Amino acid sequence: MSNSSETIWLALSDELSTWPDAAHGKMMSAPAVTRKGKVFAFYSSKGAAIGIGFRVGRNLDPDTLGLNAWQYLSPFKTKPPMKDWVIVTDEPADKLRELAQISYDGLG
Repeated sequence: MSNSSETIWLALSDELSTWPDAAHGKMMSAPAVTRKGKVFAFYSSKGAAIGIGFRVGRNLDPDTLGLNAWQYLSPFKTKPPMKDWVIVTDEPADKLRELAQISYDGLG
C-alpha cells in the first residue's frame, strides 16, 4: 500500500461495515471488519506485512487473482503462514473490493 494505506483502509472498512451482517471489529489487536462475528478483512500495521488482509480460503490460489503484491499472513515466528489469509500491499480500490467480496462470501 502507499503511504496512505491507513486512509485507504479506513474508507474501505467503513464501506464494508455497511454490508449485511457486517460490522467493525478486531483481529488480535488490529482493526477489522466482521461478518456474523467472524473477521473477513483487517488492517495490518505491524511486522513485515503492512497492508490489508483478506480471508480468501485455502482453495483459492492467490496467484490467480492478478495481485500486484501479496503475501500469506504470518503473525507467528514459530508457526507456518496462515494460508487462508493474504496481505496485500499495493492494490487499487476496485481490487480491494473484489478481495473483500471473496472474503465476505466465504463466510456466508
